[in-house]
Amino acid sequence: MSLPDPSLASFCQLEYVLKGIRQSGAAQPKRQRLPITPDILRAIYHKWSQDGWTYDRTMLWAAFCLAFFGFLRAAEFTCNPLIDSSLWLSLSDVGVNSYDNPSCISIFLKHSKTDPFGAGITLFLGATGNELCPVSAMLAFLAVRGSVPGPLFSFHDGVLLSRDRLVVAVRQAVEAVGICSSAFSGHSFRVGAATTAAKVGLNDSLIQTLGRWKSSAFLGYIRTPRDSLLSIPRIMVQP
Repeated sequence: MSLPDPSLASFCQLEYVLKGIRQSGAAQPKRQRLPITPDILRAIYHKWSQDGWTYDRTMLWAAFCLAFFGFLRAAEFTCNPLIDSSLWLSLSDVGVNSYDNPSCISIFLKHSKTDPFGAGITLFLGATGNELCPVSAMLAFLAVRGSVPGPLFSFHDGVLLSRDRLVVAVRQAVEAVGICSSAFSGHSFRVGAATTAAKVGLNDSLIQTLGRWKSSAFLGYIRTPRDSLLSIPRIMVQP
């Protein structure tokens, strides 16, 4: 015995309901992305230093430092086959202020989420003088990469650093230092940068500028440490 087909009106009503659920986000809870913090980066650096610096680790370390200190979205420094390859971050987009005494690198982003007209923007990242340094990390990578033009980041076997490969590399690096990696992604560097900037006291307007946010959406990236939350009641009743 076959059942009658639903009426067109009923089908349309069901479609509207499903569309509303999808748009509301009720069907797919927002995925948590944990921040990559300076402590995690230091742990990765010391682990890789202990195990030995391969080409791939040198490349990934440069990418990690660039992503963190540049507040980068994953799409801004990885290779996406769905977009024009001329928009990928390439060797020609990197500059250094001095090869004798380098203190700053520049990175030209040809496209980003908040740059719909493709005007591009140049980021300037200064040296830190310690192991977490975008300048020393990038120069170390460029020394082994060479001057072959093309996409900036690729593995020793020629495979480009895509978003998927980045996520795999991040999780492997985090696992190697004893941290559960399931909630980390390529976006964790941007989340970590915003969280760290807030923790050290940078004001909201500067964080917004550094991350190239067009609205207060950056506030959702900041992960307030539990200790800070626990101290709020005491602060509130201080004379």
